[in-house]
Amino acid sequence: MEIIQLLDDNGHLKDYKVWNQSIASQLASMDKIELTEQHWEIIHLVRQIYTETQTTPPMRLLIRAIKINLNPEIANSRYLYQLFSDGPVRLASKYAGIPKPKHCM
Repeated sequence: MEIIQLLDDNGHLKDYKVWNQSIASQLASMDKIELTEQHWEIIHLVRQIYTETQTTPPMRLLIRAIKINLNPEIANSRYLYQLFSDGPVRLASKYAGIPKPKHCM
């Protein structure tokens, strides 16, 4: 199945359960982003938050989760914008295969 058929109107997966790292890489490639180990850390954390809460995490919650689960030194919006310059929460959610955040345009 072609990846485009799996996406909603916002470019996010219609069903987060079909997600895998290959799909994430394809989505990032479509946005001309090559995912690094640092991207994957954030992507997996966003997926974890979503599976636990069924909600796409807003920036503050994501930063708090980074501080607790990853590294307090990278727990800030500057770091996230370095990785996902066109909107950290929106892009991390997109590559994590979860719905577009309600608070993002």
